[in-house]
Amino acid sequence: MRTILLLSGSLTLAACAPAAPLEGPAPESVEFTLTTCFGACPDFTVVINSNGQGSYTGRQWVAQQGEHSFTASPEEVSAFFRRIAPFRPDGEVGYGHGNCPGAVATDMPSVNVTWTGASGTDSLDWYRGCRVAELQAIEPNLYDAWQELPLDELVGTDENRFKYRARD
Repeated sequence: MRTILLLSGSLTLAACAPAAPLEGPAPESVEFTLTTCFGACPDFTVVINSNGQGSYTGRQWVAQQGEHSFTASPEEVSAFFRRIAPFRPDGEVGYGHGNCPGAVATDMPSVNVTWTGASGTDSLDWYRGCRVAELQAIEPNLYDAWQELPLDELVGTDENRFKYRARD
């Protein structure tokens, strides 16, 4: 297994051994956003607290639009936090059109994650069109991380994406 760590303040990507368990305190909350693309990419934001209380805001190409509350089990919260932990930068990091160290594809969604806790706030903004092999290697682990939470009925399935009404 290979883990990609995003290093703060640069576009350097480093491959290393599997990540050790998250050191230090777990975040108090995480905001996880997937943005739309020029197709039927799900567009929603989830905010989940360490106690399992969460809010979901569906915008486009999702089964449920609008705001909804949900509760995740301690196991689901832990699995979600563990899955996104290797991608947590120290501070703010972004990989987009203007600073991608490789080719950039158009029409792709972004993944935006903000971790908030006693040690402060860290955030990652990754435009999925940033075509760097190391970033593409992390794609399923980060982009699909929301699937660790009980959101299936809210987000819906990829097979039904075109059945869901796009926001007017």
